[in-house]
Amino acid sequence: MAGFYLHIPFCRKVCYYCDFHFVASLKHKDSLIKAICEELTLRSNNWNSFCFDTVYFGGGTPTVLPVDDLSLLIKTIYELYHVDKVNEFTIEANPDDLSRSYLKELKQNTPVNRISIGVQSFIDRDLALLNRRHNAALAVESIKAAKDSGFENITIDLMYGIPGMTPDDWKRNLDTFLGLGLPHLSAYHLSIEPKTVFGVWKKKGKFNVVDEETSQEQYQYLIKTLSDAGYEHYEISNFSLKGHHSKHNTSYWKNIPYIGIGPSAHSYDGKTRRWNLSNNTLYTKLIEQDDSGFFEEEVLTIDDRFNDYILTSLRTSWGIHFEIIVKEYGQKYLEHVLRTAKKYSSSQLLQSDNAIRINEKAWLVSDSILADFMYT
Repeated sequence: MAGFYLHIPFCRKVCYYCDFHFVASLKHKDSLIKAICEELTLRSNNWNSFCFDTVYFGGGTPTVLPVDDLSLLIKTIYELYHVDKVNEFTIEANPDDLSRSYLKELKQNTPVNRISIGVQSFIDRDLALLNRRHNAALAVESIKAAKDSGFENITIDLMYGIPGMTPDDWKRNLDTFLGLGLPHLSAYHLSIEPKTVFGVWKKKGKFNVVDEETSQEQYQYLIKTLSDAGYEHYEISNFSLKGHHSKHNTSYWKNIPYIGIGPSAHSYDGKTRRWNLSNNTLYTKLIEQDDSGFFEEEVLTIDDRFNDYILTSLRTSWGIHFEIIVKEYGQKYLEHVLRTAKKYSSSQLLQSDNAIRINEKAWLVSDSILADFMYT
């Protein structure tokens, strides 16, 4: 099985933490959609042996496109690839794109059965700081509209570590989420990237980054609140009710092959990684010219593949398994893992039996542990 990822880089308004390469003017949408369809055709022969069980439309905001445009992309995928057994079809959306009429059309005319809504916060002050188009009331309304339209599998994003966020604010965010009865939550700490507005403000001393103690308090409160409500914490940033893990993202964390189509999209076939240009105009131009320069690729060594396994699996509740390490990579990699694990034997940061897992309470600060397990 494999995953299908379509990166559709449309966004109505730049958010301070967005990658600016993902932004495209809608007046160029027809040429970009045509280029994406052409890439779908170009790559179909190399992926015709794969049966896909997930499809994910993401990157930017696919729902700024009319459903007719989405249907064209979906039709092309279904004509060229083995997607008849897809059981999870996700689309990313912003709350301000999800009118009731749009949701009704999406439900009736596409196979989309899961919606990922970029809420970020149910506090208007936070949304203003993050330069979001929607307010808290619209975020709640979009979720209710999606449920009323027949979408049961809904996930939202929330963000913590936002400057000025009080314990009561974070509690209110999580209480609102739980009150909406959703099966899945992705919760991320605000990331300050160098070339964003926040990064510039931080450099000039105009932006107070949340201290580590506050971040940890918010993260631990998140874990306890969701656990008490019956959610499984199955990945550093992801929580779900039973049976509602993100199948698509889980395929990334389990090293299952996936094809990525569109500007900035990445692909992995088990041995090779490939990534497309992030510049929409250049991507479109090179596709039109039938020029293979629209992507780059790397053949992975066994060390690369092992390190990928470490980076993805140690972020999850299932961790890294000794049997998989020996079968896929070899005995020397298991010996490396066991030697590394000994360094943490008295720290209570790891759990170990026939697998190694990072203790849930240490997930937020797990980067140094992950680095230790890398094979160099």
